[in-house]
Amino acid sequence: MEETAFVRYLDAKRTVDDRALNRRVWDAMISRAASPRVLELGAGIGTMVQRVIDDGRLKPSAWTLLDAQPGLIREARKRLEASASFHLDFSVADLDTYLDIHAAGGLERFDLIIANAFLDLFDPASILPRILPLAKPSGMFLFSITFDGLTALEPQVDADVDRRIIDLYHKTMDERIVNGRHSGDSNCGRHLLTLLPGCGYRIVEAGASDWIVHPTHGAYPADEQYFLSCILAFFEESLGSRRELPAGELDQWLSARRKQLADGELVFVAHQLDVLAASPG
Repeated sequence: MEETAFVRYLDAKRTVDDRALNRRVWDAMISRAASPRVLELGAGIGTMVQRVIDDGRLKPSAWTLLDAQPGLIREARKRLEASASFHLDFSVADLDTYLDIHAAGGLERFDLIIANAFLDLFDPASILPRILPLAKPSGMFLFSITFDGLTALEPQVDADVDRRIIDLYHKTMDERIVNGRHSGDSNCGRHLLTLLPGCGYRIVEAGASDWIVHPTHGAYPADEQYFLSCILAFFEESLGSRRELPAGELDQWLSARRKQLADGELVFVAHQLDVLAASPG
């Protein structure tokens, strides 16, 4: 996706995330993090920082925004520098590089690590042990909006076609290879509940954080119609070259879904989990 379009997608996603974030997990994080130094992995355009500012209860002493895309960090800087009352550090690096530098002893440790809609882009079994040392003893981790294996779109186009396209979409997540390594898990949310304790984390709180987008009287709130158009584009990008689907089937399905969206009928649900965890004391 072109950078300007991706910035708009992340902006449109904010209201969807706002509704989805599990309030019990969110409140538990706030109650346990006093004036934290925060590191956010995959910070994007800074919507999590803005969410914390708007909430007003968490009082960070400093916040490091880490993202591999320079354009997103530039956008975050533009949006946040005038509004934050705490120190902001904008850092461009991919996660592997950052973790390697940290392991070599060249970086500080943090009170709170946040990864929102991010961890399911990796192999959690291999990345979680490397993330753990980023936190101070008894430091906290918020792994939020972590995909957990269920996507639904309504109204139904064709039950069999819907099922095969969605199953194949999930399969592309599980088969994703980045830099020669497995990088994705369509059931990452539930896997966290066993992987985290196995890697030395202590689970503090967990709960569902489902994306639910639906029209009211034929209209979508905020910029969520655009958000849904991006979700359909992700299906097209992920499945366009897959040979498992009969010729023309994906195009016909996307055409039907885009008509539903244009007519203010399309409903979208994605099941996700929020998990708050702590490092060993």
